[in-house]
Amino acid sequence: MRHATLLMVLAALGLTGCAGFSKDGGFNTVSAATRVHMGKDVAWPRSSADRAEVDARVAQLLAHPLSVEDAVGGLVSDALTANLELDAAGGGVAQRLAALDQARALYLPSLDFSARYTRANGGRTIDFPVGDLLNPVYATLNQITGSSRFPAVQNQEINFQRTREQDTQVSFTQPLYDPRISAGRMAAQSQYEAASAARIALAGRIERDMREAYYRWLEARAQIGIFDATLELATENRRVNESLFRNGKITRDLVFRAEADQLEVQQSQLGALNAERLAQSYVNLIRNAPFERALPSVAVEDPDIDRLRNSLAARAAQPNLTLAPLQDTAIQQRYELRQLDAISAAAVAGERLARAAFKPRLAFAFDVGTQGETYALTNEDRYLLASVVLKFNFFAGGADQAGIASARAVEREVRANRSLQEQQIRFQVQQALQDFEFTQASLGTAAKRVEAAAGAFRIASRKRDLGQINQAEFIDSRRAMTDAQLNLNLTRFAALGSLAELEYAIGADSHHVPPEGQP
Repeated sequence: MRHATLLMVLAALGLTGCAGFSKDGGFNTVSAATRVHMGKDVAWPRSSADRAEVDARVAQLLAHPLSVEDAVGGLVSDALTANLELDAAGGGVAQRLAALDQARALYLPSLDFSARYTRANGGRTIDFPVGDLLNPVYATLNQITGSSRFPAVQNQEINFQRTREQDTQVSFTQPLYDPRISAGRMAAQSQYEAASAARIALAGRIERDMREAYYRWLEARAQIGIFDATLELATENRRVNESLFRNGKITRDLVFRAEADQLEVQQSQLGALNAERLAQSYVNLIRNAPFERALPSVAVEDPDIDRLRNSLAARAAQPNLTLAPLQDTAIQQRYELRQLDAISAAAVAGERLARAAFKPRLAFAFDVGTQGETYALTNEDRYLLASVVLKFNFFAGGADQAGIASARAVEREVRANRSLQEQQIRFQVQQALQDFEFTQASLGTAAKRVEAAAGAFRIASRKRDLGQINQAEFIDSRRAMTDAQLNLNLTRFAALGSLAELEYAIGADSHHVPPEGQP
């Protein structure tokens, strides 16, 4: 005892020394580990006021424990903020927005500056025999006048290009009439709206996946609790049978049977632990967090399901969650349909763009600059050009007609896909609603099954202790109770999962995504 006390004192002194050698008492290490594994920041209350604030906050949290809505809401918020797939979709929206700005810029004039300086050598020349033509005449004139007033002239070689030249100009161009510009802007606008709708639809799927993944994690944790309790029962049953065997009350085969039952429960427990780890990793994958980051754990009971159901009904403005109104709500709210509508509008704009090839284009151009062998601003060097340019294409080998046919085919395809998507959405709503109604109706039956199985197991346990029941009947009773508990757990989280699916199907979760950009 004295040695143990001495070791405890030495350990305490050692820990105190470690904290004393660190300026922050080791707090930075704890804070960093907490941030990595839990994604939370830790505060160190250094004063009495800080400690009082922490105590008040703890009391507040204990008075209002974390609900399943709060837990899953925080996870959904993390996913919508940090999900990589959603971030990539945001990049696509930004790209479409930039393309829309480019299409709008075509309405505005363009101003260009260009400068060219050229040095040339060689090239084509033309020989002009001016000497051969004039020199005989000049020689005759000199003889007549007796003078040399008319000197000989050399033949001339003229280059087609200057040996040096510069051309500097500023050009102003303004489209006056070009139907391609408006059609291109409409197409870019529709493509931007399609990308935005696709991003919001993706956010809805991410929210649904996060809810279902978190519910699977809670279900696995609840299964672990069930198997932990079952393992205690199986271990106690093995202990009782070993005692009965030592006292000669039963044969050894019943001990083996109890041991096999215990090992079976341990194997099921390992499976639940594996499912919990995988579910935790998937939740963190959706929110782009380290796989080992801890998740908030809450207890889910039947009143939580009723509360979530009523919340969904209030947001959908359907207190009774009737099928037909929910399907109509889904058609109005699902962004997959808005995406297809925008793609259809883009196809119509594409047809207008193809038809614009059959219309003329009119533009105004104004150029001002200087041109010559040297840089100068004399009247011989300066120039001004004002132009009105009309362009009309008469024949393009049938490419314009093919563009119109292609745009019509795309529009037809989109219309068919939209009709199919609408039918699929109606079916999704029906399936999710029926699944929820089935699981909700099964909750009461599952709970009564647990009560009945637990009562039967209590009676079987007393009979086993009195030696009035064989081992096979006792293990069957234990299995019936475990199966009933697992069934209630499965039904409860299946109800939550079907609620998440119903919320996604009607588009009630499509308004939580943070905006990406506005045109």
